Amino acid sequence: MAQLLQVLTAASLTLLWGIRPRAQRRVSGTVGASLQDQQNSSNEIETLRAFVRRFPFWIHGRALLGELSLQHNDVAAAYAEAQALRVLTPKGSKHQTTALFLLGRCFLQRGDAASALNLFNEAHELRPDDHRIQEERSAAYALLGDRAQALAILQTIPAAHLSAESKAA
Repeated sequence: MAQLLQVLTAASLTLLWGIRPRAQRRVSGTVGASLQDQQNSSNEIETLRAFVRRFPFWIHGRALLGELSLQHNDVAAAYAEAQALRVLTPKGSKHQTTALFLLGRCFLQRGDAASALNLFNEAHELRPDDHRIQEERSAAYALLGDRAQALAILQTIPAAHLSAESKAA
């Protein structure tokens, strides 16, 4: 019963987090805006951490926290959240794919392209139509020195879905 209450509360947290108002940024100048953005982002991460500690079964919150941590080069925190997602979610689910994707990106940032590729391939089996997974698979192949395979993967993605980095490649 307690676990059901945790899951229901986590679902309402997901809804509330999605509709939370965005703070208005009224800082003039690029440097000031950048510092304000960093502060807002740090506050968002700390708020998410507090919610995840309070509601450990909030899967969407863990996925968000892992993604934000990775964006701020906190690979250890992203890795921990991705591992938690792998444990909490059923095999084959959307969040299991998110966990594999986050773990792969963690390994890629650490320079372990072979392990990252294995995780991206596993995620690709679950969601073959996900372009982000394809791009990261391509990056792993490129880091492993297989540029032909990396380009072949990028060519399967419609140009409208490519990131700026992939278009440059």
